[in-house]
Amino acid sequence: MYRFFVQPQINAVTQKLAGYELLLRSYCHDYWVTPTDFTALPIDQQVSLSYQEITNILKDHRDNPEISLNLNREQFTDQRTIGHLIHLKKSVPNLNLIVELTEAPLLEELHRYVAIYQAYDIKLSLDDVGTDNPWCQTTQDVLPFMDSIKFAMQNYRFQHRQKEMMTSLNFWRNIADTYHLGFTLEGIEDKDDVALAKRYNVGMTQGYYYSKPVPYAAG
Repeated sequence: MYRFFVQPQINAVTQKLAGYELLLRSYCHDYWVTPTDFTALPIDQQVSLSYQEITNILKDHRDNPEISLNLNREQFTDQRTIGHLIHLKKSVPNLNLIVELTEAPLLEELHRYVAIYQAYDIKLSLDDVGTDNPWCQTTQDVLPFMDSIKFAMQNYRFQHRQKEMMTSLNFWRNIADTYHLGFTLEGIEDKDDVALAKRYNVGMTQGYYYSKPVPYAAG
């Protein structure tokens, strides 16, 4: 059994809700866990589940918050996936949809598919820059096609790379400015992290300080 949990994304300046990230979970041994294989559930079923969550969210939030979904490289380049996302956009009026790419596509893949996403106003964000998507030629090729990037402080903490984190954060903040990208800072755990986000003039923040991923109905 699968369902989407949600985690709020907060405007760093106003500290008001700006969006939600939908995070797929599977039910295993009486617990909801992060799936080991995100392609195990067919994309049409994922989109159907996301539709239910999105419509519930938008009923409660008339200000049309951003909704983020994660895709890996295989899903991003899959024509059926693209078709289902287009159907989702058409099914939910004024849906403000962002695809967070967990893996950077190749340049030729971007040339082939990015125009389709743009045609349906589906924004693209490169997830976990600096860790899962480090600075390399593939990442550099991707950036001109992105609308935003996301820096996950919790990845550095989990990997015991805290000494690198601030240098990397400063680097990627400058990259966002160079490429005119939105910047989301993830891993906000306390008031010091909130202050850090304001100091770095990030657009959106996300983390356990605001909420862990939870079922929306329980939020």
